[in-house]
Amino acid sequence: MLTVGETQEKIMKELASEAQRRRAIAWAVSLTTDTKLAPTPYELELLEHYAIGELTLDEVLYRLDSRVQHLLYRSKATGHFSPEQLTELLEQARANNARCQLTGLLCYASTGDFVQVLEGSALEVHALYKRIQQDSRHQHVQLLRDQATAERWFPDWQMAFVQADAPEFFWLVGYLEAHSNNLPLPQLPITEPHLRTLLAQFSNL
Repeated sequence: MLTVGETQEKIMKELASEAQRRRAIAWAVSLTTDTKLAPTPYELELLEHYAIGELTLDEVLYRLDSRVQHLLYRSKATGHFSPEQLTELLEQARANNARCQLTGLLCYASTGDFVQVLEGSALEVHALYKRIQQDSRHQHVQLLRDQATAERWFPDWQMAFVQADAPEFFWLVGYLEAHSNNLPLPQLPITEPHLRTLLAQFSNL
């Protein structure tokens, strides 16, 4: 059992270690401010866990190496998609995503609007998004969120698919855009499980 003096000494060493870690983090962050190397929110979150001693540096590096990039966008189809064309689009997407180890969710409305979440390595996610921007089947492509987390939201799917009715779809998009701008939006019920997953995870970012 530690004496009072030993306990105080241990606490002071722990505080000194945290102070040293915070100084090192502040110095590293200051060097990357306003550069492409500036830490993302997920990286800052990991650094905070490291600063308070909840993660070792090796654990931080492992989580950085294994992080999942989530990219959320909306777009408008350049033409009406028939059921057969939607099936073909999904088959292509699932084949490509399986090869690139991507997962996610595609939501399509009868109005010809899309919302899609792509998740996987940042390199593969951003490469696919660039191809989507250049795809003649899409127009008015708008990025809603591009951020890393520790895990996938749709791990059991190459590409989950939801076909939403117009009111449900536009409430979903309205919520996502309002949340991005920190605006309040009345809560309306969405019962589809994949859309509920998207809303729950998006709200935590």
